[in-house]
Amino acid sequence: ADGTIYKATVQFTPEDDIMYYLTYSEGFRAGLLNRPGGASGPNNYKVPYAVDTDEVKNYEFGWKTLLLDGSLRLNGSMFFVEVDGLQTTIFDTSIVNLFFSDNAANAEIKGLEADFVYLTGIDGLTVAGAASFLDTEITEKITPTNDVVVGDELAFAPGYQGNLRVRYEWAMGDGYIGHVMPQVTVSDKSYSDIIQINRAEIDGWASFDLRVGVTGEEWSSELFIENVTDERAEISRDFVYDTNRVTYMRPMTIGLKVNRKF
Repeated sequence: ADGTIYKATVQFTPEDDIMYYLTYSEGFRAGLLNRPGGASGPNNYKVPYAVDTDEVKNYEFGWKTLLLDGSLRLNGSMFFVEVDGLQTTIFDTSIVNLFFSDNAANAEIKGLEADFVYLTGIDGLTVAGAASFLDTEITEKITPTNDVVVGDELAFAPGYQGNLRVRYEWAMGDGYIGHVMPQVTVSDKSYSDIIQINRAEIDGWASFDLRVGVTGEEWSSELFIENVTDERAEISRDFVYDTNRVTYMRPMTIGLKVNRKF
């Protein structure tokens, strides 16, 4: 098979420190083969021997800025994505008693993402963070199955995610610089799949990390504590061989890093 995909970007720079852009892009995933190809289902449906590529069209408006006399860097984008012929693995006994794949649905993704770095007026204090917001939806069901539901969210697409970190540095004498950096990360709930038999809710979560260190001309050291509150946050789920499996965030982890320049 052959074909052509397109991408075009237009940039506008009204000032030296501000840039806007518009992007249109296309993409696809390679097709698949089906083991139970040819099996018949309701409404004259037959499991395809080969699954076509699924295709996306992305429309994006973004910005890259340096504001407040260079003390604030703010980047971001808004986007709308159309997904045609989403490749999906289905289990529906009204069609066949095996898992099979098909271009089962069409979907839409709307989103906003941004990140910033702010050099505060306090000497040595920097605040940085990032956030994303997603609104995903199955807009049309193509395969005649109850395993895919119009209006459901796409898999692993939390409504929001974000992180915020604060870093403070200070002079310690003899050329050494100390630093401390707490960070918080949050995620909304999401779902593990779009098909009903495998679909499970992944709980939202929040975690807190902390780093403290010293940097000199020849060496540096840093003590870090990840997941300070030892949360058992769910970060992934799947359903394989009739077993619901959950992947959890790594428990509280304490470590020390030491670097030496030669």
